[in-house]
Amino acid sequence: MRTREKKRAISIVQAVLVALVVLGAAWLVFKLVGYNQAQQIYRDADVAYAADVNGDYAGEPCPIDFESLRATYPDAVAWLKMDDVDISYLVVQGQDNDHYLHYDPSGAANIDGSIFLDARTKSLDNDLYAIVYGHNMLDESMFGQLDNYTSADFYNHGSGSFYLYTPKASYRYKIFAVNIVDQEDDIYQMGFVNTQVFSGFVSQLKQNSMYDTGVSASGSDHIVTLSTCSSTDRLVISAKRM
Repeated sequence: MRTREKKRAISIVQAVLVALVVLGAAWLVFKLVGYNQAQQIYRDADVAYAADVNGDYAGEPCPIDFESLRATYPDAVAWLKMDDVDISYLVVQGQDNDHYLHYDPSGAANIDGSIFLDARTKSLDNDLYAIVYGHNMLDESMFGQLDNYTSADFYNHGSGSFYLYTPKASYRYKIFAVNIVDQEDDIYQMGFVNTQVFSGFVSQLKQNSMYDTGVSASGSDHIVTLSTCSSTDRLVISAKRM
């Protein structure tokens, strides 16, 4: 009897292990399909709308054809390009900050999500402060290369700049602070209308930076923070409009 029970227990364990392997394989396939779908969308968009966008267009008319871009991706609000890392992505904005964590710019469900502007932002051109979010992908796509900026040496050997193009204008931003924070940090507050309060906020960003970038910032600057996951915390890179 004991032998029979032992064999039965072994069979159950084997069945559970097989089920786990099958589920794991299915999840991996699902991840790969979603990843390939998202990357194809971004590649197509980059080729169609931003392939010839290189260099500093700050102060010049936007080089991106947003009318055509929005015909395909209605929620597109900006385009982000970075000097020192391979990041060139359209930026979308949803009704909340959850939707585009799980959907690609075409509106299809995708676990890789999108690069998106905080839903509380009224105007990227006019707001004192804005946040752009993106997943930290293991293959270094999306915001997966932002980890490079945790190194002062990497920062010092690059330009420390990125560009945001909106339907209205082209902007160059200079990184002044790199921080690791938790998801409840004050860095995620929005809606600044008091310059004095905002000055204190910007000063705290600069003070908490992992290293001194040598770039000053004040409450009179327009600030954009790029935010992505870093283990259980968040990597945030703050820059001022030049």
